[in-house]
Amino acid sequence: MTAIFRAREIEERLKHFRSSGLGRGKLKHQSLLELYQSHLQRRADAGEIDPKTVRRYASALEHYRCFVNQPLISTTCPSATNINRELVLQFQSHLKNLQISSNGHPNTEKHTMVSSDYVLDVVRGMYIWAADPDRGNLMPSGFRNPFQGKFRQTESVAPDLFGEPDITVPMAAQFLEKCDSYQLQLFALLIFYGLRASEPCFLFRDNLTSDGWLKVVCLPQISYRTKGRRDKRLPLLEPVRTLFEKQFRHMDSGLLLHRRSVWGGTEKSLLLSYSLDEITKEYTRRCRKSTNLSAEQGIQIRDQLLQEAGGLKYDHIENEFRRLADQLSWPAKATLKDFRHLFSTAMMNAGMPEYYRKYLMGHAVSKSAISTYTHLDQLREHYLEAAQRQFLPLIEVFTKRSNELVSAA
Repeated sequence: MTAIFRAREIEERLKHFRSSGLGRGKLKHQSLLELYQSHLQRRADAGEIDPKTVRRYASALEHYRCFVNQPLISTTCPSATNINRELVLQFQSHLKNLQISSNGHPNTEKHTMVSSDYVLDVVRGMYIWAADPDRGNLMPSGFRNPFQGKFRQTESVAPDLFGEPDITVPMAAQFLEKCDSYQLQLFALLIFYGLRASEPCFLFRDNLTSDGWLKVVCLPQISYRTKGRRDKRLPLLEPVRTLFEKQFRHMDSGLLLHRRSVWGGTEKSLLLSYSLDEITKEYTRRCRKSTNLSAEQGIQIRDQLLQEAGGLKYDHIENEFRRLADQLSWPAKATLKDFRHLFSTAMMNAGMPEYYRKYLMGHAVSKSAISTYTHLDQLREHYLEAAQRQFLPLIEVFTKRSNELVSAA
């Protein structure tokens, strides 16, 4: 009876796990990395994840690739199927002592990694995928993922949130006073609404409504989605609304903001006056020319289209910011993202309800069921009241500077 029971057990393992439940017993680390990244790319092509996520994962997994390719590691643990807790500890030590460049740029000064949590999370996810019978199904029966569970870095300390953001209201006022006509329209959206620096690059004239709203929305028709995949609308302050109306008095369609060379007339753009509908049609036409179009190729086509329409990129905004920050002798720790910190802090200090603040920041309002029944029907009133309380010096400087530039023109 024992022999019969054992035989049936082996038969069941053969049926479900192949090779007597051993999966790919000699699966190399390099093969696992390639299979997992190929899986991520297919998910991106299917629209499940953003192609940028694939690139971020690839960057994190590159640290793991370099680690397992070390002679000592490749000798002691040549296969991904026999990793253990000791290898995890060695990898953590490797990351702790690793010298990396800021934002991946090879020519910048190298420093130790601030936190290895993200890299460890990505590697953990790769092994979870590989061990799942319904997904990778690459690991032997009974495989235990030594990367499972959260790792706590003893050196890491939660930041102290007390105090002002690195860009304060007086600093922002000085910044606006230094802006020229081009910079004023660009940074108004980042200062008064805390937009992410990439969001102004995808705004069209179509996003401005006649009743004084600016819509910041996902554009899946051209493969663009905001971070968090959330739409929002911003109640425009009157001086901001007036500035945009004056800037676009002679143009009814096209992108809301352009790169400086196009705005100044030194560079011609073939698709300058194309509306969102026209850009969408041209994008669809170009995509149809490619067979087996990947998500990455779709983004390249979109970026080329926006380039031809005179669009700007994150680097253009960063360069404009850094030019003004250097003129004002701001410290290096004051970055473009600190305008977003300033906005969030100011709205909280003004007493704006949390639901409204999260909405304006593009964050999930809530995961609870009550959020389904809650409508933000007083957004304009709450925002205008908060802006008057916290941003009044900025509004005054912005209005004055806008009038000066219009008069000079």
